[in-house]
Amino acid sequence: MDVLIVYANSGRGLQKDARILEAALQRLGHQTRQVQLPPTPVWRSRLSAYRFKALKRFCPGFLSKLFYRSQIGLLRLLRPVQQADLVIHLENVWISQLAAGRRHWLIPNQEWFVESRGPYLSFINRILCKTHHAVSIFSALHADTQYLGFTGGEVSAQTGSERKDYRLALHVAGNSQFKGTQRVMACWQRHPEWPELVIVSQHLDTTPAANIRIEKNLTNNELNTLWAEAGFAVLPSEVEGYGQVLAEAMAYGCITITTDAPPMNELVGKDRGFLAHVERNLTFRLGTRYLVSEHALERSIQAAIDQPPATLAHMSRLAIEWYSTNHEQFLSRLESQLNDLIAPPLDQSAQESPEK
Repeated sequence: MDVLIVYANSGRGLQKDARILEAALQRLGHQTRQVQLPPTPVWRSRLSAYRFKALKRFCPGFLSKLFYRSQIGLLRLLRPVQQADLVIHLENVWISQLAAGRRHWLIPNQEWFVESRGPYLSFINRILCKTHHAVSIFSALHADTQYLGFTGGEVSAQTGSERKDYRLALHVAGNSQFKGTQRVMACWQRHPEWPELVIVSQHLDTTPAANIRIEKNLTNNELNTLWAEAGFAVLPSEVEGYGQVLAEAMAYGCITITTDAPPMNELVGKDRGFLAHVERNLTFRLGTRYLVSEHALERSIQAAIDQPPATLAHMSRLAIEWYSTNHEQFLSRLESQLNDLIAPPLDQSAQESPEK
């Protein structure tokens, strides 16, 4: 089957999602192509938002539906493109690609889903969600919403729990400002006796404490080396579509400290990590920003550090096992979804109800 993967060139996260999905599809024997769209200009986003609000306010339902159907019909007429068997939209519905395939799936990130794209969900055949939390959100917007799960991909550099350094902690924020970085730093500044903390962030320049090291731009190999060495991953994310960084931490057997809220606590269980209590939450598009209590985060970090080495090693092994199992289950669910598309239709006689 010919599968088109569509996403915006808005950061490393979506690019990685696309690579992971492409590798999974190819492993299952399907042909893939990627379409990387430029980020939507601000003026166009605002125009779409104004139009969406105007149609919603001033036009009856059937007129709004007629507008969107006419728009996509005109797109198919004026911009004919090679038809893929399946188009998979990542994060949002990509309107320009709704004419590019026979069937359309959406794998959304609720915290970045644009409200003005909501009407275009009627052109999506199925929504496949990375988390059960996302299913609860999108099932209210689309009748065919199912759980797919996700993965961090194949991780060949797993070193096992026996080589972890519990004198080293890692916090990876990258370009994101929703990873709870300031709270992590505040906790660490109060504890010079804690292990060395490496913070990977493009938004920090100086280190506030002797046991904190800032790294701005690391290669993938350099970051993977840190993942393999670090005993702890301190990742109190405020919001996640899936939690790629959490999955990556567990793939390498890190003891992960994160936010006790979905979807973060959907990935990190208490058997393989520590959860920090939420202080308050804020609406964030279709998702929610969860802000951890600084004192709760401090307690969770201290609890992790205080564990005996044997307990940490056991939790590390459980994290690696979870990651491996989750990866295979994701592939199995993806294969099942694809098989639904290519399965031959049932014989009509088989669909008829038996006589009473």
